[in-house]
Amino acid sequence: MLAPGTILGGCRLEAVIGRGGMGVVYRARQIDLDRDVAVKVIAPELVEDEQTRTRFLTEARAAGAVEHPNVVPVHGVGIADGRAYLVMRYVAGDDLRTLVRRDGPLAPDQAADVTAQLGEALDAIHRAGYVHRDVKPQNVMIGANGHVYLSDFGLAKEALATSGPTTSEHWVGTLDYVAPEQIRGRPVDARADVYALGGVLFFMLTGRVPFERPTDDAKLWAHLHDPAPVPSAVRPGLPAGLDAVVERAMAKEPDLRQPSAGDLGRAATAAAAGRAPPRTVTTRLRPVAGVPRRRPARVAAALGVLLAAATGGWLLLRDDPPSAGSGTPEAASTPAAPTPAPTAEPARRGLTVRDVGLRPRSVAVAGGDVWVLSIHEERLARFDPDNGRRVGRQPFVGAGGADMAADRGRVWVAKRVTGGVLGLDAESGALVSRVPVPLPPVHVAAGSTGLWVAGRTAPDDTDVLYRYERTGAGPPEQWEFPDGIAAITLGDGAAWVASVREKRIRRVVPGASRPEHAGWLEDPAETLAYGAGHVWASIPSIDSVARVDPRTEEVVTTDVRGRTAGLAVAGDRVFVAADTQHSVLVLDPRRFKRQPLQRLRVPANPGAMTAAAGHVWVAGIAGNTVARIDY
Repeated sequence: MLAPGTILGGCRLEAVIGRGGMGVVYRARQIDLDRDVAVKVIAPELVEDEQTRTRFLTEARAAGAVEHPNVVPVHGVGIADGRAYLVMRYVAGDDLRTLVRRDGPLAPDQAADVTAQLGEALDAIHRAGYVHRDVKPQNVMIGANGHVYLSDFGLAKEALATSGPTTSEHWVGTLDYVAPEQIRGRPVDARADVYALGGVLFFMLTGRVPFERPTDDAKLWAHLHDPAPVPSAVRPGLPAGLDAVVERAMAKEPDLRQPSAGDLGRAATAAAAGRAPPRTVTTRLRPVAGVPRRRPARVAAALGVLLAAATGGWLLLRDDPPSAGSGTPEAASTPAAPTPAPTAEPARRGLTVRDVGLRPRSVAVAGGDVWVLSIHEERLARFDPDNGRRVGRQPFVGAGGADMAADRGRVWVAKRVTGGVLGLDAESGALVSRVPVPLPPVHVAAGSTGLWVAGRTAPDDTDVLYRYERTGAGPPEQWEFPDGIAAITLGDGAAWVASVREKRIRRVVPGASRPEHAGWLEDPAETLAYGAGHVWASIPSIDSVARVDPRTEEVVTTDVRGRTAGLAVAGDRVFVAADTQHSVLVLDPRRFKRQPLQRLRVPANPGAMTAAAGHVWVAGIAGNTVARIDY
């Protein structure tokens, strides 16, 4: 316990708002920004070991890279006076457990709405390559306006709870929502969070935990062997469809559950309204062959083994970060019998470069080399596009890189944690400029119209788009986006901006007083690309890609049967990363509504893409790869 008025990490602690196995949570005032925050102070005995401290800082910073309106953002992390701490957004309101215990079970439609919002938050976490592993009512905050936030950045908790020789003593969390595969010590993926979310839905509908048992070992046995609980057996009169939703979510075998947390939320919403379940949107992350997994700690007693395996927290889907050596190129086979494009040779998958950095999030081509920004790395990876070997300086940019772009021999890196944009010379890799940005940058684009940067303080606040001169010189022009900025792309003398919370795209022209409407979408877009005379938008919530005509505002949408991620336009073709199908689809922009020309297999969970000099480069999140597609 720290006294009110204590300064920690630039925050003045004011009052205790929560306690748990990991430490104490305080309401605090962040002094430099003069705002209320929540500060979670980790128990000192959990960070005594230097390796544990390093792992805590690395993984907690990575957790802060997950951005979604329903995920409580991390503002900072550090260690001071022997205490590790996380600075998070302060959410005024109650946690879900307190709300239900005080007011009773929720109405079916309200419970379904909370489940849907949590499902979207978990899908965002899973797309970033993590499994939360501690989804429970205590980690769900309900704001004054009913907005739902998923809190407790358990990735750092996992780092602490699985470190050191006294692992069994560090076990924290609750057994009420733990998935059977966690108890058995098997590798877990997003479906473990689906199981837990199903248990949270049961709690909201009934006011009870899924398996009320007198002891921990009895709870573990129930998760492993007892049938899934039935909400209407506890609370008669509930819509029958909700029983089926909970039963499927809490199936013992992961393959029998809803494929994603978002699917579970949509099924709950439909069941509460008496409608048939909607179309499945598969977003889960499955284990990747050949990628080492973190194994659960073992202790002597049988119950201790189960408890250690059930440790709460986010789990990275591979083991420790790769060494900073050369990337390993690997030959890749071409898919059998691709359907050729009518006017061009079929695209072919070329080499795959491995160990480019843990969780690659952005790819750029500059100075004849390929550059990769990764969530977990403090240096950019830089390799030869022909053989995949590391070349030249691997520039140090520090933790907290959010996005990257290249233009005229310069590589631009947006730094969300420290603020500002770094400009690197593409030949030498040397830092040549720093561009101060008023708000923490989350997206960057660069081209003939200048350097464009999206700044953000919190996921549900107003974002600001800044335009600097091409060299990064200011002061910048700026435009406000109350609905957030999900993505930026440049083309036709303008910046094209997708909104986070609105189903449309806007056009921003240098010198204009305000953004212009460019087209309505079926759902918010996640990534954008410009080419072949159109703006292209990936809409992962409906497995689709939209084509926006910048002259007429006509929008045509096509279902590509795979959760869409990155986009690139090159060689009169559109390349679409299908995250859950582990493939890249090749579309003909002139025959957009027809079947894809090709579907090329690529390493697992493709995401960020870029095109240059006859190649498309696509990052594989799960395997830490970058694959080359030749066209």
